Amino acid sequence: MHKIKYYISILLVLSFLLTNFTSQSAQAASFSDFKEGQTFYSEVSYLVGENIISGYKDGTFRPVIKITRAAAATMIGRALNLDGTQRKGSFKDVPKESYASGYIDSAVSKGIIRGFTDGTFRPNEEVTRGQMAIFIDRAFALKDKKSVLFSDVSSSIAAYSSIQKIVAAGITQGYSDWTFRPNTELSRAEFSAFLARALNPDFKVTIPNVDPLEINYSISNGKVESNHHNGKLIVLKPGGKIELNKLNNGSDRVLINSVILDFEDENTIVPIKNGVGEITIIPNGYDWEEAYNYVVLVGAQEDITKSVLNKHFIELASEGYLNGCDFSVDYVRSENIIDHYATSPNWEGTLSGGYGRQYSSCTYYGVNDSYSSPIGTIDMDGSKIDKTPAQIKQAIGHPSSEGYSELNGSWTLYYDLDEYSLFFSFAGPNSKLDKLRYKEINNFY
Repeated sequence: MHKIKYYISILLVLSFLLTNFTSQSAQAASFSDFKEGQTFYSEVSYLVGENIISGYKDGTFRPVIKITRAAAATMIGRALNLDGTQRKGSFKDVPKESYASGYIDSAVSKGIIRGFTDGTFRPNEEVTRGQMAIFIDRAFALKDKKSVLFSDVSSSIAAYSSIQKIVAAGITQGYSDWTFRPNTELSRAEFSAFLARALNPDFKVTIPNVDPLEINYSISNGKVESNHHNGKLIVLKPGGKIELNKLNNGSDRVLINSVILDFEDENTIVPIKNGVGEITIIPNGYDWEEAYNYVVLVGAQEDITKSVLNKHFIELASEGYLNGCDFSVDYVRSENIIDHYATSPNWEGTLSGGYGRQYSSCTYYGVNDSYSSPIGTIDMDGSKIDKTPAQIKQAIGHPSSEGYSELNGSWTLYYDLDEYSLFFSFAGPNSKLDKLRYKEINNFY
C-alpha cells in the first residue's frame, strides 16, 4: 500500500513538472509571429517562462523591432528581482505611470544603467550592442575578460572592457566576419538571447577556435631556415595566434612589435591590437645581416589579395611591405628572393645604379648582383594596378605631391611615408599607371 502511494506521488510530481514546462513553452509558442525554429526562439521561451519578457496584447512578440532603454531596464530588473513598483524617479521624461518607472529607478540606483546630463533617461531610445554589453556587465558584475580582436572595436570606445567581459562569460561571440558592430541597435529577440545567456549556462556561446599559424624554423650555420620565406606578409586570421616552433638548439633572438603583438608564452605570439606588426628572428642574437623578418597584418578589413590598392595598402607600405609583391624590403636579401623562386628571373640587370631581378610583376633591386645584397627598392608593373592618377588618389588618398618629373618627364604621384616612398609614374595625368616604384628612404638606390 505504501508503495502504491509512493508511485502515485511520483506521478503527480512528474505530471506537475510536465504541465508547468508545457505551459511555459506554450506561452512562447502562442505568439503568432514567433514560432519554434526561428532564431533565438529557445532563449525567448526561457525568458517567457521566467516572466522576464512577454508579448503584446494582440498575441504577437515582434521579435525584430528594436529594444528600448525602458524595455531593457525592465527585463534586467525582472531578471535580477529588482523592485519594479511604479514610482516617480529622478528623470523628468519617466513619469510614474510608465510601466518601466520602477525598474528604471532600481537599475539606476544599482549602477546598472545611467541617465543623461540633461536630467533625462530617454526611455524610448534604442539600445545598441555596445550599450547592451555595458548593461549586462554591470548587472551581473562580470570580472573575467577575454581579449578578442573584433575589427570594429577599439580600446577607445566606452564598451571595450564590457565587450571583453561578455565574451569571457559566453554571452557573445560576435559575427562570423569577426566584427562586433557595437553601434548596431538590438532587436527584442537579440537582447533576449544575450540576457538568457547571462542567466542560463545552457545558452552560452564560445568563440570558435582558429588553428594557429605555425612558423617552423631552425638556425644552421648562422642562418635562418624556415617554412615561411624572409620578407613574407602574414595575414593573421581573426582570433588567430602564431606558434613559433624552433627545430634545433641554434642561438637566436626573436623580436616583435609590442604595440600590435605580444608573447602569450615563450612560443606563442598573440595579437593585442589591430594594425601592422613585425616578427624578426635574429641568428646568434645580434646578426642583423642574416635576420628573418615577417610583416604581420592583424584585423584585415578586406581580402587584400583581391586588389593591390586596398584599405591596408598605405598602412602596409608604411611598414616596409608593398602589397602585390611577395617580399618586403626590410632585412630581405637577393638570395632570399632567388632561393624562394628557384628559377631564373624574367629579367635581370643594372638600372639606375641598382641590380634588379624581375619575378612576375615585381622587380627587386639590390646594390649590386651579389646574392647577399640587401633589397632597397621594388618596381611593380603598372598593369597589375591598371588605374589612372584620379583612381589611385580615390583608392589610397592624395599624394604628398604630383606633377611632371624633372628626371624622366613622366606624370608622378609621390607619397612620402617617412621611412619609405611611393612613386606612381604615368605617361600623362589621365593615363593608366606605367610603373610603381617603392623605395626605402636613405637607401642606396
